Amino acid sequence: MASEKITLIVMHSPKSAPKSISISRRLVIGLLCVTAGLICMSIVLGLRSYTGVVKTARLGHLEKENEALRTEITQLSGKVARCEREMSKHADFEERMRILADLEPMDEDVWKVGIGGPALGGPDRLSQPVSGTLTSMNEDVDRLLRQIRLQRDSFDEILGRLKERSEELKYVPSIRPVDVGFISSYFGKRKDPFTGRYTRHEGVDFSARRGSPIYATANGTVVSAKYERGYGYTVKIDHGNGIMTKYAHNDKMLVKKGNAVERGQVIAHLGNSGRSTAPHVHYEVQVNGVPQNPLKYMLPSD
Repeated sequence: MASEKITLIVMHSPKSAPKSISISRRLVIGLLCVTAGLICMSIVLGLRSYTGVVKTARLGHLEKENEALRTEITQLSGKVARCEREMSKHADFEERMRILADLEPMDEDVWKVGIGGPALGGPDRLSQPVSGTLTSMNEDVDRLLRQIRLQRDSFDEILGRLKERSEELKYVPSIRPVDVGFISSYFGKRKDPFTGRYTRHEGVDFSARRGSPIYATANGTVVSAKYERGYGYTVKIDHGNGIMTKYAHNDKMLVKKGNAVERGQVIAHLGNSGRSTAPHVHYEVQVNGVPQNPLKYMLPSD
């Protein structure tokens, strides 16, 4: 049977007497096992520490990338929102052009082109996860692209009709009656400045300095130029096809009944005659005797 002990001979120097030390084999094996375990544990802990450092560094790098991505998405979201606001302005201009071209207004459901979703640039967009935000932005861009194509087709239709009606359009109101001042009262229900009651206002009031020129908004024939109760000195122009314009509260009239006028011609000077609280021109557009919102017939000055 193999010895259960290991004998070690120790000499302090060549001349000293040797000494023997007996150690249990089991103890030696146990010490070796403990040493090996400590070495393995040190290696494992080292690897874990290294992995943790690498992960921390990588997470920091990813966080910086995510922050940069969030910033870029926010900027892109703002740009898309501005694009939609511009598209809204173009849609308003297109609506006026379709009226002038005698075309039906575009159906609202067609304009929305079947895409829903939150308002562009809204606060809920920024609180969404990145993937959700990107999906929402992608839908917004798709909708804008479809609306651009839809609007392009609409303008092609308008252009074709305008070419057909180029002479006729000279008789359709399309400019402001004054080139100065500001709108002081809009078309529709308003509070009467004299009675304080809400009444229907059948035109648009442009306030400006007394004596400012008032222009005919389209070609036509003057059918009335006289003082009218409540409206003061008033000019009415017949543009044909059931279209009539009215210019009231003038200070001085420069045309007479039966005069032919052209778009942009000065027909009166702005005043404060009749039932009026300050110098302005009350401007109306009627189609077959029915008052229309004059702003729908006004193209931008540029």
